[in-house]
Amino acid sequence: MDFQLTKLQLMTRSSIREFVRKEVLPLAQELDEKAEFPWKNYEQAVDLGVMDMTLPEDIGGSGTDFLSFIIAIEEFAHGSAALANSIALTEMQVHLLHDYATKDQQQKFIPRLIGAEILGAVALDETLAQAVSAFPMKAVSDGDDYIVSGKVRYIPNAPLADMAIAFAQTGDDKISAFIVEKATAGFSVGNTEHMMGQRSLPLGELTMKDVKVSVANRLGNEGDGTVMINACLSRMRIATAAVAVGITQAALEEASKYSKQRIQFGQTLSNFEATQNKIADIAAGAEAARLLVYQAAFLMDQHKKADKQSSIAKVFASDLAVEACKEAVQIHGGYGYIKDYPVERFYRDALFTRVYNQTNEAQRFTIAQLVFHEIK
Repeated sequence: MDFQLTKLQLMTRSSIREFVRKEVLPLAQELDEKAEFPWKNYEQAVDLGVMDMTLPEDIGGSGTDFLSFIIAIEEFAHGSAALANSIALTEMQVHLLHDYATKDQQQKFIPRLIGAEILGAVALDETLAQAVSAFPMKAVSDGDDYIVSGKVRYIPNAPLADMAIAFAQTGDDKISAFIVEKATAGFSVGNTEHMMGQRSLPLGELTMKDVKVSVANRLGNEGDGTVMINACLSRMRIATAAVAVGITQAALEEASKYSKQRIQFGQTLSNFEATQNKIADIAAGAEAARLLVYQAAFLMDQHKKADKQSSIAKVFASDLAVEACKEAVQIHGGYGYIKDYPVERFYRDALFTRVYNQTNEAQRFTIAQLVFHEIK
């Protein structure tokens, strides 16, 4: 068992960390206050080669492992969790297109997604945990087309999306995926949600009213949707966990620096045992969460099932991020409640990781069921 990162992984961490320091951090606070998408940083990430990291070289990618990408996501989240999630969303869509799209679909959409010419969304509702009949999107076969109708809420990137990968019920027990472009008649974007944290990540509603989608725009075979959804969720849970680790690390660094500068009762806060205990707990948690995230990503690279590990990593890392940011605010005292100090934003951003890509309560149910299955 080797815990040493490769030279490529270390180089990825170093280069993204430097980029975040120079380009992301100076803009993050203002973009959060204005709830604006970080277009400049997102397009710069394209130039860094992040969007196509995990794509095979034969279709224009770098052929890098998923763990390296997750390391990059952690570093992006150190500066902007919203930016990190936007990048992770694009990688997930590109991954789906690589695995299930036809050559024509790949050529049409992958270069534009990884080049930031278009922004995509995934129209997927969390009712997936319920019966297929409860799925909000329905698709009825109509010759060489499908007629898709339904509405999904709280979809990241929806307000700015140029296309969407939409999951819909296509039979009594079938879920299928479709590529739907913004200009398609009947496809509309509804309300934009105003979030507490990660405000630069646009969240909104997608509605399809009798949208005619050609069979040529179906992604994969009819009924492949369930497998795709499971793959999407495992991948995005790991990314969400990495975002949480990045937020935790940022909170740790800000709290540590502040505690060494702030004078109380004639000495720095860092000299007080209570402060030291908080810093130690955050540091220990960050190391543990990072290892869980890396393990889950490593399993994904080995093409092994990572359902349990991705859920555990997501629950542990996101719960930790919320607690770490709470303590970082506490170390700052009243200043931690003021927007001039980044720990206030970190706390709001951390809360989102507990409810994004299924709530931690749902994840705990998943973990428990997998454990019950393993232990006879």
